Amino acid sequence: MPARHLAAAAALVLASAVPAVAAAPAHPELPAGSTEVPVERGSARLRLSPDLRSALKDDGVVVTSLDAKGRVGPRGHSGGGTTLRITGGAVTNSGGKLGGELRFGRAGLALVATGSGTGETSRTHAAKSRKAVKITRFELDLGHGTLTAALHNGTRFTLGTFARPTTRAVLRTKTRALRVNLTIRATPSAARLDAALGTHCFTGHRPLLHARIVAWLDRSADLRTALNLG
Repeated sequence: MPARHLAAAAALVLASAVPAVAAAPAHPELPAGSTEVPVERGSARLRLSPDLRSALKDDGVVVTSLDAKGRVGPRGHSGGGTTLRITGGAVTNSGGKLGGELRFGRAGLALVATGSGTGETSRTHAAKSRKAVKITRFELDLGHGTLTAALHNGTRFTLGTFARPTTRAVLRTKTRALRVNLTIRATPSAARLDAALGTHCFTGHRPLLHARIVAWLDRSADLRTALNLG
């Protein structure tokens, strides 16, 4: 066999002995459901539970809104609640449950101790009357089912917990709207509000707040793929 044919045959044998290496994809895709979908806009209406409002009233504490500049609204004007604007966050589908987080602006709630209550606690702590405790910078951790907030002195704490809703039940893919109703119960950390006000209203796992949330998700995202909604 001519030398050039021997060289060509050897080259073919060597090439067949080297395994082919598949090229890695330039942009590997995330598993369906693991993508965070940003929230474009929205709001949450927070209202104290009737039971808690009644207990606070007996201790001479009124609940009112707090604006973004920290100014306390007129007493009784808010009806025991406030509306907060969503300023950031994203949602995920975590095992069929809603995940992610929602962040709200500087506005919040103010608890004002007037010293005019009828309960024993109010009379005992009359010296602490006309004191306002401001709660602001609310954040909902949807993945852990917690509501955190900050006091006027900057201290951040876990205010309450809630049952995480199923993703399919609260999300409308056609309108890209997220509509969630949450019952938030007090945590042991909420007792710091009692310490500040001189009350005993935030003890136990009592219903604390009802939150009605409406948010619209990123219009550029494929919600069914990103959140694994089939």
